[in-house]
Amino acid sequence: SCGPPQAVCCGDHKHCCPRGYTCNVATESCEKLLAPTPLLPAPADPPASPHSGAPVPCGATSSCRGGQRCCRARGRSWGCCPFAQGSCCSDGRHCCPAGSRCTGGGWGCSPQRWDLP
Repeated sequence: SCGPPQAVCCGDHKHCCPRGYTCNVATESCEKLLAPTPLLPAPADPPASPHSGAPVPCGATSSCRGGQRCCRARGRSWGCCPFAQGSCCSDGRHCCPAGSRCTGGGWGCSPQRWDLP
């Protein structure tokens, strides 16, 4: 029995958080999600920039600049996440910085916590 529409039920099945927040079961509170970062287009032949190192190949035809991560984008294309250790969102349009993960497919990024699945 969750309250507001599109609320997120917490892992303890006793608490809920509104959309845009993530559950912190340890403190029984809701933490605001970070906004996800839109993916950058993966050019077919990116320039090797002097400070970012060699391009990162994402399949046969695309690659991202050094220091970025390839994410599968919509369709059969690729996108570039500007964080080398970032996590790709399942919506194919966003990614999250290192140390966080996507929630709800791409609504936001929640800090990785030991108490959340």
